Order: sequence, then structure tokens, then C-alpha cells
Amino acid sequence: MSQPAHRDLTAEAALAAVRARREALYQAIIGLEDALATAVGDGERWRLRVAMAVDHARARIDDHVTQTECKNGFLDRVVIEHPRLARRVAQLRVDHERLEKSVDALAVATADIEDDEVAEGAPALRNQAVELLGEMTRHRQRGADLIYEAFQVDIGQSA
Repeated sequence: MSQPAHRDLTAEAALAAVRARREALYQAIIGLEDALATAVGDGERWRLRVAMAVDHARARIDDHVTQTECKNGFLDRVVIEHPRLARRVAQLRVDHERLEKSVDALAVATADIEDDEVAEGAPALRNQAVELLGEMTRHRQRGADLIYEAFQVDIGQSA
């Protein structure tokens, strides 16, 4: 059996990195949803738990954007190899800006709630967070569709 071409190994490595970032985003979604779904009860504890989950989501989003949008990064590669997908890549870049703004706004909103005001502020904070969760989920879906169209690989499947 012949050795796979270097290009194929590079593509596999790139897809493995995308899969890892995709999983990290998913774990951030789960963590944030889990924090939001707990009872407010102890306002300080709830707010701190949500703040930690928001910080984790922010870090995962920042890493995802940095890695996929860097010069000669994954999105550049898709456009070079598959110019017909440039519009979809542009949409993902818009998603990135929206995700960064949304997670930053959520971090500020979380920090701005005083511990004795959590019970009153939790519903609005949860709504804002649910919007971010939806944006993250839609972005992951668009990314999976782009990868499938470009490489005929279902990124959602385990290796």
C-alpha cells in the first residue's frame, strides 16, 4: 500500500485541529448552559459559577478565532483551495465578530450584577447567555457544513 500524500497528512492534521477547537467550543456551551441552569439560590455562588463559565467560553472563542483566522490559517486555506466557498467563510468571520462581542457583553453583564441583586438580574442574564449559546451553536453548524462541502468530511463524527 502506498504512503498517503503529504498534502493529505496536512489536511488530516488541519481537520484534527478543527475538530479539537470544535469540541472545545462544545464543552464551553455545555459548561455555560449547566451554570445557567442551576438554581440561583446563593446569588454570589451562582454569579461566580456563571462568570467562570463565561470566562471559559470567552477563552474558547478567542482561541477558535485566533487559530482559524490567522494568516494562512484554516479559513484562508479553505478560500484558497475552494474559492466557491468564500461567501461561507466570510459568514464565519462575521460570526466570529458577533461571538466576541456577545461573550464580552455577557462578561460585563455578569460582572455588573451585585451579589444581592442576582435573583432579580438572573432572568435577563440567562436570556443574554441563551442568545450567545444559540450563536455558538449556529456557528458550529455553519462550520461543519463548510468543512463537509470543502472536504467531504463530517466533522461532527468521532475519529
